[in-house]
Amino acid sequence: MNDLSPELKKLYQNYNGDIKKLLQENPRLDYLYALSEIRENLLDWFEFKPDATLLQVGSDYGALTGLYSRRVKAVTVLDPCHNNLSFNRLRNQKQNNIHYVNNDLNSFTSEEGFDYIVFAGSLCEPYQDMMRKAKELLKPEGMLITAISNRLGLKYQAGAKAEQFCLSRTELKELLCGSEGNEGTVQFYYPMPDYRLPVTLYSDGYLPGKGDLTHAILAYDYPKYLRFDLGKMFDEVCEGKQFETFANSFLTIWSRHEEN
Repeated sequence: MNDLSPELKKLYQNYNGDIKKLLQENPRLDYLYALSEIRENLLDWFEFKPDATLLQVGSDYGALTGLYSRRVKAVTVLDPCHNNLSFNRLRNQKQNNIHYVNNDLNSFTSEEGFDYIVFAGSLCEPYQDMMRKAKELLKPEGMLITAISNRLGLKYQAGAKAEQFCLSRTELKELLCGSEGNEGTVQFYYPMPDYRLPVTLYSDGYLPGKGDLTHAILAYDYPKYLRFDLGKMFDEVCEGKQFETFANSFLTIWSRHEEN
């Protein structure tokens, strides 16, 4: 993946941190994904414990770091890319509870462990190794949060470019809970149009019905010409009760124990 950190850092400084103006005058999709405040919609609703510690795997240009730092006691940002961490530090320089670590997950250690560990677009192969390491770093009552694209997502079947690392719902559930489904519990959520710029969040307890997504499917990365009528196809999968299978992306909350 192309690292935008050097150019983003220069732009951020040129605009004196005015991200809204920066995006208005530099309307690039990759800048939008890196800087838009819409990114925070993914977990803005989540009730983090204020005295908790959180490990963010992947700096992601600080897109969600500010949200975490406002919600928990201490945030550790882990990334092997020094430039990405540098831009994140600049972007969130007013926050004093963020610790930046230039390392990869496999080599990282922590004696205390974390209450939350988050993969927001940063889960990659080898999946099993990353998941095993993350669970080792998680406190017994901690939560593992993952956002990832669905390789069966309708947007990709319609012609949108798929991300390098993506999993189906079944693959993700098995990765989190094991092939027998008895390794902890997981809650699934479905950000629309996707986890990178989420506008609406569905869950297994609140799924869209026929007509709910007919005209609410716009995404910035859809190709000009789609392979099929995406609105009609979403109507079909919703009516056939298959939205969970073909949603564009997933947000999951995993823990070792069932929630009360």
